[in-house]
Amino acid sequence: METQAKVGDRVTGITLRSIDDEPIELDALLTRPTVIVMVRYYGCMPCQAYLKEMSEHLDDFTDAGADVIGVGGAADYQARHLIENGVRFPLLLDPDLTLYKALDITRIHWWMMLSPETWWRYAKAALKARQGKITGHPLQAPGLAILGADGTITLLHRGHTLGHYPPVKDVLAAVKKH
Repeated sequence: METQAKVGDRVTGITLRSIDDEPIELDALLTRPTVIVMVRYYGCMPCQAYLKEMSEHLDDFTDAGADVIGVGGAADYQARHLIENGVRFPLLLDPDLTLYKALDITRIHWWMMLSPETWWRYAKAALKARQGKITGHPLQAPGLAILGADGTITLLHRGHTLGHYPPVKDVLAAVKKH
């Protein structure tokens, strides 16, 4: 029986893709603590809003000694659009969902699409983002992880509905704590 990834576990040997389809080894990116925002897909309104909010606080994360990256399943053109429109950190692709699987960020149940929490998150996101074409599985859960320079998980958040991310201030506090 497999166990779920948890704080203290190490994540290594993951290859992601740049928006130009170049392979990027996650291990090579981890030169210091790194916040990894795991989006459903880059066209998801709540995911876009969260990436923009993280980008607004990028200097705070940098000052606290951390890097920030975004990871999505596919759709390089959606990631490129976000970068062109103000997201200031790298947005990478994980078309095989290798990192998602390593962190056990799986799919949510279909009935969460009907949840008032889901609709509230979409309504709030509509102020900052516009829905893009669904390019991955519509029920892919979002998530967030902080990995140390050696790949050790220091924080792991698995979203239980669409757009469910931890508050940015809490993520920043977690970075400062480690």
